[in-house]
Amino acid sequence: MTVLTTSPYAWENCVSYFKDFPTFFQGFLFTLAISVGAFIMAMFLGIVFGSLSSSKNKVLKIIARVYVEYYQNTPLLVQFMIVYYGLPLISNYVLMPSIYWTAVICIGLYHG
Repeated sequence: MTVLTTSPYAWENCVSYFKDFPTFFQGFLFTLAISVGAFIMAMFLGIVFGSLSSSKNKVLKIIARVYVEYYQNTPLLVQFMIVYYGLPLISNYVLMPSIYWTAVICIGLYHG
């Protein structure tokens, strides 16, 4: 036996990763779609609340500050739980977001 066949980095061990490439690629595309959707939402919210926070109106500044403090000081995992499990409960199972939309909404709100 040589080091090349007994090593954890042997070619035989690496081949198994290529057999599952379609699954990995599908996950990559799903992650990319979530990232693009959340980026668009975060940019929109960032522009809106950035404009509100630079306003001369005190009420608008307070609204922007409350939004930023609430969403950025709540852990992202808690927001995922609230949207994915809490939203259906409080809406009597009318609003049941999919995993994709839960991720886009939560990440977009968190970074917006």
